Amino acid sequence: MSIRLGFIGLGVMGGPMCRNLVRRSGVPVTAFDLNADALDACEAGRAGSAAEVARRSDIVFLSLPAAPHVESVVLNDVLPHARPGQTVVDLSTSPVELAQRLAAMLAGEGLTFVDAPVARTRQAAIDGTLSITAGAPDATAYARVEPYLRCMATEVRHCGPPGAGALVKLLNNLVVFETVVALAEAVTLARRTGLVSDDTLFDALGAGSAASFVLDNHGRKALLPDTHPRGAFPAAYMRKDIGYVLDLAEQAGVRLPAGHLAHDLLGAACEQGHAEEYHTVVVRLIEQAGDGDA
Repeated sequence: MSIRLGFIGLGVMGGPMCRNLVRRSGVPVTAFDLNADALDACEAGRAGSAAEVARRSDIVFLSLPAAPHVESVVLNDVLPHARPGQTVVDLSTSPVELAQRLAAMLAGEGLTFVDAPVARTRQAAIDGTLSITAGAPDATAYARVEPYLRCMATEVRHCGPPGAGALVKLLNNLVVFETVVALAEAVTLARRTGLVSDDTLFDALGAGSAASFVLDNHGRKALLPDTHPRGAFPAAYMRKDIGYVLDLAEQAGVRLPAGHLAHDLLGAACEQGHAEEYHTVVVRLIEQAGDGDA
């Protein structure tokens, strides 16, 4: 009997991920989202509810906005309709504590939970070139889901036990946004001096030890043109993720000064009405601070 896949959550990232799963896996996929248009576009079989996806699937993929949504769907929709042997894969960016708790809870019912958050952009989700870091209880559990993760990603890594995938993704976002802040500070100061052009600055940084993916993508494509579109990875989402990192750091007894600054800057951006804009919009706050307005 062919394995059956389910997909819950067809948003900015989930929609294209589900389409790639349908096109590349070669097995039946059933999907659900509250948005009927998203369901029409995902190319999967339609379910009337998240619970129906759980009933009809052997492996259930989740791509949801935040921890409360993940916990609610697992506890209220998946678990009541689950059966031993099923696997739940969370592609969302969730707290380490939640991933570990759900893994333990599902294991007690004979199910497997894998935290497998995705990194890179919406375009990467469309192209199937995401990066996925996975936390799984053992090599067998990881091997069961890896072929389907590779339908959505070109980089897939088993990072360790439950929670490990979530941890690596959160730290990835921490490093990305702290680098965005550093670049925003650099370009703002360079502009105030009037000594070098934006292109000269970024060409020089890119040719030196400051070269990075963030400089080439977030920097050149968003910071320099001051273009921070809605529908990309917004400030509110990045603030959520940095908050998860700070919660974990507090539990571990670790102080993250730059992480607190990042969280504060994102909070200010959200308060100023930029919550839905790409998180690179933080450059505007740094520019305002230079004017004495923030």
